[in-house]
Amino acid sequence: MASSNSGAAFRAVAITMTLAAATGAGAQNTPAYPSKPVTVYVGFPAGSTNDNTARTMAHQLSEQMGQQFVVINRDGASGVIAAGQVAKMRPDGYSLMWASASPLVMSPAYNRNTPYDPLKDFAPVSIYFYLPYVLAAHPSVPAKNLRELLALAKAHPGKLSYGSTGVGGALHLAMELVLNMSGTKMLHVPYRGTPAMTLDVIAGQVDLMTNSTSMTAAHIANGRLRAIGVTSSKRSVQLPDVPTLAEAGLPGYEFVGWYSMVAPGGTPHDIVATLNRNFVRALDAPAVKANIAAEGALPGGNTPEEFSAYLRGELDKYTKLVKSARLTPDN
Repeated sequence: MASSNSGAAFRAVAITMTLAAATGAGAQNTPAYPSKPVTVYVGFPAGSTNDNTARTMAHQLSEQMGQQFVVINRDGASGVIAAGQVAKMRPDGYSLMWASASPLVMSPAYNRNTPYDPLKDFAPVSIYFYLPYVLAAHPSVPAKNLRELLALAKAHPGKLSYGSTGVGGALHLAMELVLNMSGTKMLHVPYRGTPAMTLDVIAGQVDLMTNSTSMTAAHIANGRLRAIGVTSSKRSVQLPDVPTLAEAGLPGYEFVGWYSMVAPGGTPHDIVATLNRNFVRALDAPAVKANIAAEGALPGGNTPEEFSAYLRGELDKYTKLVKSARLTPDN
């Protein structure tokens, strides 16, 4: 009986040692991430700000991580086409997306038929930067600050006009948030792009607009436009003397564009953590800092958990805004 027990114990020890050896060998043979080139999909065309920022970060990550991060443009539908494709790709860390607020929160809030769930189908890595806009008026508008502007709008509902780059776009929603929070009404004049919109505001054909600080600062400096306030929670580095809209009379107001990196949903936590660690480190690189500064943006660098919570809050904010403004894809 003792001999039988000893033999069983010996076999158990032998099996345990064999499994341990096999596990150790498997772990040693598992290549460290990344072990091959990584593809970063951009939902906007080459030469765009999305593309430029993606290539800046991809170059830096390539240097840091020892593998090429290759940028591929899949433009169309304000980034929705690329997002829909990346959402269905293998979650192994080798297919990523350079994502802006437009496909991740604005389009899903605006159109229920967006072919992905932004909260389930993506694994957030980190935000690259926050892009503030500035609310600017033609000098003929008899309001020198936000309080005077809102008082004017309340006294003459629908008389003041503002430009945007289209219904449901960032510049439209930035103004809709101002109107919703202040209980005022203005005339919306949509354009196909920022150049035509900016020219008409400078010419006085339209009273107001929100636009990026990088595209507006020079016109404010030469007096062609009057700055009312910036849309971010902190003042713009390009317009340090211009108050935020929250400071100027709309407490709690914040509206910023942002660029980020996301992976397909289900990507292993350790891969996301590796990407995040290198992403945050890359934000300190001189070339990356210069790219962010040139856009007049505020650097990101949050954790995946913080980005996930931010994403959820942004989606909720825009969903409520779109519903309050009664916007639909057919507007």
